[in-house]
Amino acid sequence: MHYLTTLVQKIKNNRNIVVATHRDPDGDGIAAALASAYLVKHYKRKKPILFCHSRIPLKYQFLLGDWEFTRKVPDFDLLVAVDSADISRIFPKIAEDKFKGAAIINIDHHRSNNSFGALRIIDETASSACEIIYFIFRNLKIRISKALAEIFYCGIYNETGGFVYPNTTKEALQIASELVGLGVQPGPLVKQMNAKTLGGTKLLTKVLETIEVKDGVAIMYLHQDMLKRSSADMSDSENFISFLQAIKDVRVSMFLREEKDGTRISLRSDGIIDVDKLARQYGGGGHRLAAGLRLRKNVHAAKKEILRAILHRIKNKS
Repeated sequence: MHYLTTLVQKIKNNRNIVVATHRDPDGDGIAAALASAYLVKHYKRKKPILFCHSRIPLKYQFLLGDWEFTRKVPDFDLLVAVDSADISRIFPKIAEDKFKGAAIINIDHHRSNNSFGALRIIDETASSACEIIYFIFRNLKIRISKALAEIFYCGIYNETGGFVYPNTTKEALQIASELVGLGVQPGPLVKQMNAKTLGGTKLLTKVLETIEVKDGVAIMYLHQDMLKRSSADMSDSENFISFLQAIKDVRVSMFLREEKDGTRISLRSDGIIDVDKLARQYGGGGHRLAAGLRLRKNVHAAKKEILRAILHRIKNKS
């Protein structure tokens, strides 16, 4: 646990501290950033700056309390980067030499993490970034308030798909139990986290109409005009891919979302192929059973290319 001493020293010895998570943040990334901000505040007695390139989705804003994320890239002496396999996922289109001289702490659970930063706290066996940070709090014997316990619970719940994804370990369930012991009420909290907007529900109906299944691969997509016609945000589609995973005999799922400069692709596998390896071919990454990537192609060209790659890997069991 020598890394804990280094972690605390870096927090204590730096003045301008920024805690940041990846663009298009999910529940684990947001919760991990908030938990890390609590950690910094514990030692510095003041709040660090919270940064995210994208807006925090409306569904997660109840977690923020009196915290606020900025979208303006701040100056810093120390960056605590959470749930991000690559620094470019935090600062898209910004050269790394801009941060030359700054200390970086990298806290992550993705196998595709490229080991950036001076202090790397990476555990690919952890269910989530929140699980790693929870153990940091516990090993440092820092009190966890009810508000922070709810943040941890939401992060782990989200990353494990409500404790049903393959990354639902005994450690994740044990932590959830301990958090309930600290005052978390799962029912009301999960209901609030899973609340759907009317626009998001309308968007889902449009996206589900695009589903097709080919040789065990389920595919669906989202166009920008669907967002406009539904009065929805891209963040409303965060967990849509679970509908593909639930289809009988589907082995691999692919959800394509049209963006301004290309297509964002989410991949899920039941284990027949390693989607992390596939995503890394295109500059993406994640985990063996869940990964993502972006292509500078339109939805249909991206679908054709990635489907061909998936079917090739299924055929060769790679």
